[in-house]
Amino acid sequence: MTDLGTVFPPRDEWDIAAYDTDEVVAGYRDHRPDDPVPGPNHAPGYRWGWANRRRDATREPDGLDHVRHAFIQISRRPN
Repeated sequence: MTDLGTVFPPRDEWDIAAYDTDEVVAGYRDHRPDDPVPGPNHAPGYRWGWANRRRDATREPDGLDHVRHAFIQISRRPN
């Protein structure tokens, strides 16, 4: 049994690829600068979207850029 897409923070690009896209988008859109970081009561995809919006807004390193880069690379591969 696999746990891809069920953990946060993502361990690798495959965790990100397995996140529910709608949850990622919802988390990204819901980010507000003064809000607390979403906890485990939110889906991992939601938390990933929120974390990405925070990274985009603040440019503060969060230690996950290597995972983002790897995901971008697999996303650009032709099928």
